[in-house]
Amino acid sequence: MRKTAVILCLFLAAVILCGTAAAEDRVFTDSLGREVLLPAEVTNVAPSGSLAQIVLYSFGEENFVTISSALKEGERHFLADRLDNLPVTGSMFGSKATMNPEEIIAMDKKVGIDVIIDVGEPKKNMAEQMDDIQEKTSVPFVFITQSTLDSIADSYRTLGEMLGQEERGEELAEYLGGIVSMYEENMEKIGDDKVSAIYVTKIDGNAVNLLGHNSYHAEILDGIADNIAPEAVAGSGLGDQYTMEDIFQMNPDYIIVSGSGLFDHDYYNEIMGSEMWAALPAVQEGRVIESPADAPWAWMGNPPASHRLISILWLGNIFYPDVFDYDLEEKVKEFYAMFYNYELSNEEYAEMLKYSTGNAEQTASSPAPVLGVLAGLGAAFLLRRR
Repeated sequence: MRKTAVILCLFLAAVILCGTAAAEDRVFTDSLGREVLLPAEVTNVAPSGSLAQIVLYSFGEENFVTISSALKEGERHFLADRLDNLPVTGSMFGSKATMNPEEIIAMDKKVGIDVIIDVGEPKKNMAEQMDDIQEKTSVPFVFITQSTLDSIADSYRTLGEMLGQEERGEELAEYLGGIVSMYEENMEKIGDDKVSAIYVTKIDGNAVNLLGHNSYHAEILDGIADNIAPEAVAGSGLGDQYTMEDIFQMNPDYIIVSGSGLFDHDYYNEIMGSEMWAALPAVQEGRVIESPADAPWAWMGNPPASHRLISILWLGNIFYPDVFDYDLEEKVKEFYAMFYNYELSNEEYAEMLKYSTGNAEQTASSPAPVLGVLAGLGAAFLLRRR
């Protein structure tokens, strides 16, 4: 009888303990409508892809137990040192997808993953793929949508809910939502009086990559200017390739050029030092502006996460200073403090925006516009024939 009583007590204790453990778990509904069982307290997060890494960082570097890819120079400069020593889990989706169940299982045993999050644009069959890898690894997978400006604020609220950091999520969402609202109101004032612009992402001799309009990556450029590059064909953040002859025919008011790296100005210098580019009025009149790259991520949005909202503040202030009227330096430093926990120095700000104000000290010397354009077209034609 005593043995039976002891066994019964042990059984009841086990039932109570199991019930308590189950009560500690919670069901979280992600942006795909999937119900995912998560621990009551989520502390060990693994990002899948760059967008997830960017969004998660705003909630604190202590949440990371892995990173999605090895850090670049700019990320090392601005982000916490501990991230550089974390294991790499890779990405589940996209052209750089490397994540597989075996590696996730091994990583989970090593660091103890509470959840793997992916952030971005929802795609076909994504829910099924996440369910499949979750079943194979027994590690929860969550997807959070952040594909357009209108979805950015809610993505921070959703992540804040998942992490149990609702107040922080709301703080970030309110800040970003305020930028979007200001942008929409100001662009209504601008109406049809937009400047024309192109965004040069890469230069290789006569080959020039532009970010075409109506692409996932060009949302900011399409909205704040008349993006006169043809409609995008490639889905890459590098856009599509054109020739100098094409650029002369577009003849934009402004040329936005990507920085070639942290505090590097190779592409800008190539444009300003080229006789061919010098034939363009935008180059002659100093309307070539460089977009900071790898700071810690490209301001124009490659990848196209929340940091691209800095481009709204920046380009709006350059293109329409009477409408987007504020102290840009103050706004940029505020963003870095809030989202990267980084105090941007005066020197860093000056170097990052050395050629990014639209009033560049360096202007190209060129022949008379008509003759210069003809010379440029001729040179472009010869290069193309080669």
